[in-house]
Amino acid sequence: MCKNYDYIVTGATGFVGNVFTKRLLELGCKVTGFARSEKKAIEVFGENRPNMIYGDITKQEDIARLFKLATKNTVVIHTVAKVSIGETPNSVMYDITVNGTKLVVDACLQKKVKKLLHISSTEALPKGTDVTDLESYTPNPDKAKKGYSKTKSQADKIVYDAIKNNGLDASTLMFASVIGPGDYTKGHMSQMMIDYIEGRLPASIKGGYNDFDIRDVADVLPAIIENSKAGENYVFANKPDKINDVLDVISKKLNKKKLKALPVWLAYVGLPFLTLHAKVRKKRPLYTKTALSTLKEDANFNLDKVKREFNYSPRSLEVTVSDQVDFMIEKGFCKI
Repeated sequence: MCKNYDYIVTGATGFVGNVFTKRLLELGCKVTGFARSEKKAIEVFGENRPNMIYGDITKQEDIARLFKLATKNTVVIHTVAKVSIGETPNSVMYDITVNGTKLVVDACLQKKVKKLLHISSTEALPKGTDVTDLESYTPNPDKAKKGYSKTKSQADKIVYDAIKNNGLDASTLMFASVIGPGDYTKGHMSQMMIDYIEGRLPASIKGGYNDFDIRDVADVLPAIIENSKAGENYVFANKPDKINDVLDVISKKLNKKKLKALPVWLAYVGLPFLTLHAKVRKKRPLYTKTALSTLKEDANFNLDKVKREFNYSPRSLEVTVSDQVDFMIEKGFCKI
């Protein structure tokens, strides 16, 4: 049973990290969370905070404090990465995603922990990868796209090399586009929903992602902890969807006017204006060249492996989006 272990969750106040941490606490597990901000931890967890260590994922002394009491009975869930759609300097992404992962992996090896679950992204897959067959996938940063995709692939390779060369018991969970309640950081998808709800989104764009509810992974987290195998990659996703599929759920729920979907080429033309508008509002841009390039890649991932081994069962997009809207309204992230 997963209650037989103690846990370290890096990025515990982030989207994936906080949902996983809350699930472990619900199960009665002993959890130590790692995050940068006590203020954020109070916002996310309130009075039900786990034991928290505050620090910087790129600082060796902070990771040493985090792992001070780690043992052979510790399971580490590493969620920290600098997610970017092209607005973040590569040096910052590399430092957080790659160097941060190396420090965590080194600490896992030193303490001989029970297991490492490394959270990655399907963005790390080399362009042209057959997404219906990822059984033999190995990280290849040289073939990954630039920016965020490359840093995720580089981080994956650090984990892969530690498994192969040092015997680390680690598995990689590759996520498609994460949505659902729990996004306190108001990431790209949440911000798009908020802008639509508050009437600041003039039009949509033809194209989409593969959005899935992070709660569906949290629901099977005990099975992942018990049954995941060293060196294995596990892809979690749902079905490919369009941006307007998401917005249409909100339109129906809140009686909002449906938006026309513009062709992607027109969005490229409007990029300079969107970028300027974002700077004026001091917000991250909704679209960048990197973001638009991913809109063309609706990926229908093969989920047979995670369904078979963990009983993973993704809920409908309608339920997820509706619940996320309720969450954002409840937290005061948007006004209706």
